[in-house]
Amino acid sequence: MTDESLILTDAAGQVREALAGLDTELTYTVSGQWPRSAPTGTVITVTELDNAQVSGLLVVDRLSFQIDLWGTDGDSLRALAPLVNTALLSLGLLRDYAGPLELERGNYFRKTFRFGRRVDKRSMRMID
Repeated sequence: MTDESLILTDAAGQVREALAGLDTELTYTVSGQWPRSAPTGTVITVTELDNAQVSGLLVVDRLSFQIDLWGTDGDSLRALAPLVNTALLSLGLLRDYAGPLELERGNYFRKTFRFGRRVDKRSMRMID
């Protein structure tokens, strides 16, 4: 797939859809909101961090997403992490950050990724 063919029409929706379709037997849910309390299962959250003009050109935006994996089982998150990475890269987004698997208060684990890309708003093609 070439960069010229990578088109985002609803970036947040496409990200959630890609994450919902991971090729795994692990049970998980995809959400737009962080868990309000310690998760009881595995949850993948999608947060749109940035969707703004990044240059003097009115037609260029920067899209940026944070993907967090939450769960009580660190091994499940370790198994999901490469699948999440592959899914977002296949959309044409670039990984900006991959944090460590951290044990949070409340005895649950969290792993954070950030992905982004500049987009030409006229064609919705990724350009960097």
